[in-house]
Amino acid sequence: MPIFKYFLLIFIGMIFNLPTTANTTAQVSMLVNSCVVCHGNDGSSLGPATPTIAGMRRFLFVKAMQEMKSGKRPSTVMSVIAKGYTDNDIEIMADFFSTRDIVRYPQTFDAKKAQKGKVLYEQYCKGCHNIDGRVESLSNIIAGQWIPYLRIRISEFQHTDYSSPIMTSTLEYFVQNNSEESLENLIQFYGSYQ
Repeated sequence: MPIFKYFLLIFIGMIFNLPTTANTTAQVSMLVNSCVVCHGNDGSSLGPATPTIAGMRRFLFVKAMQEMKSGKRPSTVMSVIAKGYTDNDIEIMADFFSTRDIVRYPQTFDAKKAQKGKVLYEQYCKGCHNIDGRVESLSNIIAGQWIPYLRIRISEFQHTDYSSPIMTSTLEYFVQNNSEESLENLIQFYGSYQ
């Protein structure tokens, strides 16, 4: 009889776990659908100032959401939206978007500036933002992001209290050795990547 009780307890435990498993797909769908309104299907933004989050590295997705949730990272509306998600919700969204393929939509760019930006990219950015083969090694994907979004993001690194020591010091070094206007060449280069 005691063995029967153990089997009964295991069976009851399995039954109570069924709704959780069944809700996982619905929960993922609900969370993801709340993102695609701004960030596009599967996280590929239709722009112009909303970033693509498809293919975003999982740990960087979680970090970005947690920083926006806490107010550490500047944002327009995401600091409010992120507060509505639990840590588990953020993990679920990170799992989903990190596995999505990026769709880069055509956008207008200045070809001359993009060509100058390519030279600057090779010299200053390629180590962390290696886009050969559409893979960026150490960071989130910026190749093919919308040009207005790239301008906003670079300005945040330069002019807010948001702490990203590597990017802040890299941008300072870049501007000292080139010019503030040269940043636009980089932005045009990244925006031209389609």
